[in-house]
Amino acid sequence: MARKYIYIPINSSEMQEYAQELAKAWNIPVNQILANKFSSGVGKAMYRWVNQCLSKLTAADTLYVVTHGTGAGDGQFIGAERSSSDSKQKKVYMNGMPHWEGGEWKTYSPQQLANTLVKEGLPINFVNLHVCACGSGYDGEKLRPWAQRMHQAMAATYRNIRVTGYRGWFSCSTNRVCIKVGSQFYPLEERAVTFS
Repeated sequence: MARKYIYIPINSSEMQEYAQELAKAWNIPVNQILANKFSSGVGKAMYRWVNQCLSKLTAADTLYVVTHGTGAGDGQFIGAERSSSDSKQKKVYMNGMPHWEGGEWKTYSPQQLANTLVKEGLPINFVNLHVCACGSGYDGEKLRPWAQRMHQAMAATYRNIRVTGYRGWFSCSTNRVCIKVGSQFYPLEERAVTFS
């Protein structure tokens, strides 16, 4: 049976909360939110010896990689902030609205994220990968879309991989996920672009 999974390459409090919001809107069980137990360092690498969090996926499954993007074309990296020994991530409220502050940025180039998926055990017959980072489907003036560069980084190993990016900003409510462009909201599929 095909299943949907959410993968958080940067296991931070902010990304965990966001992944849970997406899971609720997409009706994905919380035990199908996947991440390395450690957020950085030697512990992250060593934990992969015990548990490659993507190794149980099958070719029929769908994987949503959740992180921040630039929201525009020409983005070299996607990423998120995570707590460090020098700066802890925390949620604060400004004018009644939640906001995350603190932490240090961890970013991935398409090749770095492709390497991480391999290290986390993504099966080589995997097909349906979605990069849920704002702007991951936008073509730039200097760079091809981030999702397309991700596909290129994976294609030699993952022969059947399809990588989907999105043109716009992710917006999540309690029962739906959509893409925001300016003041308009669109269904995901209308702003999706798939590379295969």
